[in-house]
Amino acid sequence: MASEPGRPAPLHDHVALDEIELYAEVLIAAAHADHRLAQEELDRALGLISTPEDPARTH
Repeated sequence: MASEPGRPAPLHDHVALDEIELYAEVLIAAAHADHRLAQEELDRALGLISTPEDPARTH
């Protein structure tokens, strides 16, 4: 997609977009919690550790 003459081309900062996405994940986790998130909960929200399997789903 070409930009109009005299207008700069759109800038996409992928690092900033990734940071915004991570921040959104933390906000969602905090919104669903009724307490201050522990480090493990933050790590899980950021995808640093996997979510434990739901025991009901393994059978």
